[in-house]
Amino acid sequence: MSCFLGIDAGTSGIKAIVLEDTGNIVGVGYAECNLITPRPAWVEENPLDWWEACDTAVKQAVAKSGKGMEIVGIGFSGQMQGSTLMDKDMNPIGNCMIWMDQRAADIAEELNSRISAEEVLSITGSFCLPTYWAPKLLWLKQNKPEDYEKIKVVLFTKDYLRYRMTGEVATEVSDCSCSWLIDMKTRNWSDRMFEVTGIPRSIVPERMLESTDVAGYLLPEIAEAWGMKAGIPVAAGGGDQTAGGIGSGVTKPGIIAATIGTSGVVFGCCETPFADPKPRGMFSLCHSAPGTYSFLGCTLGAGGSFKWMRDTLFADKKAALAAEGKDVYDYMTQLAAAAPVGCEGLVYLPYMSGETTPHVDPDARGVFFGMSYRSDLGALCRSVMEGVTFSLRDTIEILRETNGLDVKEVRAMGGGAKSALWRQIQADVYNATVVTMNMEEGPAAGAAIMGAVAAGYYKSVQEGCDAILKIKTVTEPIAANVAMYNDYYQTYRELYPALKQLYKTQAGRVGKYLD
Repeated sequence: MSCFLGIDAGTSGIKAIVLEDTGNIVGVGYAECNLITPRPAWVEENPLDWWEACDTAVKQAVAKSGKGMEIVGIGFSGQMQGSTLMDKDMNPIGNCMIWMDQRAADIAEELNSRISAEEVLSITGSFCLPTYWAPKLLWLKQNKPEDYEKIKVVLFTKDYLRYRMTGEVATEVSDCSCSWLIDMKTRNWSDRMFEVTGIPRSIVPERMLESTDVAGYLLPEIAEAWGMKAGIPVAAGGGDQTAGGIGSGVTKPGIIAATIGTSGVVFGCCETPFADPKPRGMFSLCHSAPGTYSFLGCTLGAGGSFKWMRDTLFADKKAALAAEGKDVYDYMTQLAAAAPVGCEGLVYLPYMSGETTPHVDPDARGVFFGMSYRSDLGALCRSVMEGVTFSLRDTIEILRETNGLDVKEVRAMGGGAKSALWRQIQADVYNATVVTMNMEEGPAAGAAIMGAVAAGYYKSVQEGCDAILKIKTVTEPIAANVAMYNDYYQTYRELYPALKQLYKTQAGRVGKYLD
């Protein structure tokens, strides 16, 4: 029997799974990573922590599986848009500005003014966002020139981990879609975008691969430490969203996935590059299924909002329940389930670190609107779950508007998919059937499937998906809830325009005192 190792380098931590060719997960490992927030809208992580977490997670997964010597391929999923700066000795230069980092907002706006909307959409498929490589690198050049001058190459998260495992420098098409330096049609670097940005092509990896291509082979010293065979092929891998698309079977047009992890994402597949003609923070991506494309809308503070609530309002309860072997998230969900649908008008805006889709606004912040003396902890918990789901509906509404897409089925992924309550809230807010797949951890499963294709076990991503993926649960919308959520969603949509200018004003006041 053959097995495949899937490594998902997420924001909150790194997960590793050992997947049998039967579709059974026989080993799982996980280690947390910590966010570093030196200022509002600045969000970083230490690449050295990623490697330590990866090492721990893989060792756990392989040991639990007992099948280290049966692993024939390795694949990756990784948090997207992070700029990992490497010096001439291939050591990280400081921390990585990850996807949540919004410090380059002004530069992104200025970059968008350098090229017409028609031309940039024809090349990159999207307007420049503050989280992309190009504005972050220019921010660094302006504000930390001593670090900028040291750069030999810039890597995405999973590319850094893969370099540590193989000694080979490479990147691939799905992550590079969020660089603002790629030509989506040719699936390669764009000379025109390097000209527009002024960024030298010499600091990006020359090797841009498809996600299922072999990027390198497992080094002997790493293989020995992990209890695996040396020389195993390591796939280029993909961004966590495109890898999650594979792990949930979103490899053909017409299927939509919604992920509630640290961020929240609505993801779909298309045959040609997607482009939203309005600057609403929609991402256009090369899919990790070679030859196809994808799109996504992202809300920055999805599961991260629930985690914030856990760590603030439920910190003591978390420790007490952990001592009993229980999960505080289950406790919070029970409280939320007891609250009424719509929380009697309590609406939460999940903009804890700014927002992306459809409001590209680093100054936006979280809000509880409509709080009363009746708003107990259960209502607060439920309103966070509902507000996050409203934010994902924003992207679905864009798809309905731009593509005329009739969304009837949504595949739920991430931590939110594990909650029956959150699945029901999604079904009711989207007014669509919500299904989960047998692979709860879509990105890790997608990574493992990519590793299997790189190893030659499957001829294509689709063949791997057909062999491994099955529908697990089905949740239908409740008509009465749909009607109520439609009403409260209108309130949700009206709040941001009402607060937009005040967000900007308040950010200026906060910045004045921070400086």
